[in-house]
Amino acid sequence: MELQRSTELQKTYVTSSKLELVADIIQLVSGVSLAFFLWTHMVFVGSILLGVSAFNKLAAFMEEYYLLPAAVVFIIIAFTAHVGAVLRRIPGRWRDQKIIWQHAKTIKHGDTWSWLFQVVSGAAILILATIHVFVVVYGGISADLSSDRMHSPFLWFYLALLFLGEYHASIGLYRAAIKWGWIKRQTAKRVLGFATIIFLAIGLVTIGTLWMLGGSL
Repeated sequence: MELQRSTELQKTYVTSSKLELVADIIQLVSGVSLAFFLWTHMVFVGSILLGVSAFNKLAAFMEEYYLLPAAVVFIIIAFTAHVGAVLRRIPGRWRDQKIIWQHAKTIKHGDTWSWLFQVVSGAAILILATIHVFVVVYGGISADLSSDRMHSPFLWFYLALLFLGEYHASIGLYRAAIKWGWIKRQTAKRVLGFATIIFLAIGLVTIGTLWMLGGSL
């Protein structure tokens, strides 16, 4: 009975090949774009390591040339496209979701579990990123504002967003690279593992720097 239910579930989520290809391409483009946006954002925030003046000048540049509104529009479009493409593979009923978790426990395959955790982290990122965008748009960008946020409960918020974001981006790029045959599996793990360590280090040092600036600005 369980096997029959699993087969029915698989058939339900397999549509025409053309629609699947379009959805896969949308998921790929939006996912890769969001991952590189995340890394670009990390470099931008990391400008605080060059000093308060460098951070504020970059923030002023973004405001002067309306790059912040453009970034918000990009995030909304990319997030909407990515979530829409991903949701087609996620069953909405608890009974179907339970079957997937049971299969993952039976198979005990790393890539299967990484996909499940990616779904969970993606849902968390959607909520946290929405809050972050709201805070930045309505609160503004400057070294003193960012430093103040590190001396509030938002510190744990940004730490969670950092780790979840880097995990989700790394696993997403890894799965895309393997699925589309860009590079070999082991090479992808090494390259993306190294990139994840680098950007996590940048993020943690940046958060630490902003925290230490608290009260001195």
